[in-house]
Amino acid sequence: MIKTIIFTILLAVYLNASETLQQKPLTYETSISLLKSIENDGIIYGKGKLLVYVFLDPLCPYSRKFISMVSQNPKMLLKYRYCIYLYSIPRLHSTDAVSAVYLSKKPIDTLLKIMIEKQTISAVGTPLSNQRVQRIATIAKKMNVNKRPFLIIQK
Repeated sequence: MIKTIIFTILLAVYLNASETLQQKPLTYETSISLLKSIENDGIIYGKGKLLVYVFLDPLCPYSRKFISMVSQNPKMLLKYRYCIYLYSIPRLHSTDAVSAVYLSKKPIDTLLKIMIEKQTISAVGTPLSNQRVQRIATIAKKMNVNKRPFLIIQK
């Protein structure tokens, strides 16, 4: 009897947990609409006609490879315009690097120094930069951004 009760409880917990973990993917149109709402928070890199939204962590090795590849290929910068959102991976502790980028006079230059040249640049966030980071994080969570780099190309 006790085994049946324990099994029933464990089954109920498992089913409940699996329902909350499975998030339905947003439609492309919904994702683009959400991204447009924070477009002013992005850092623009490149001059192309095609817009690519990119979520990066400045300390993430995969994000660094992506930015390095883009920066070394002038054709990519002429074909695409990257709208970069900095979205920290908690285990990398990059919030100070993100703040340094958003607080700098030339954010893209600071981002490239951190990501390509691997310079250590950090700053403590201000209320305005923290609001920017929070807006991006809110949209990223709604879109289930769970890896970096995360790209969406606007049609």
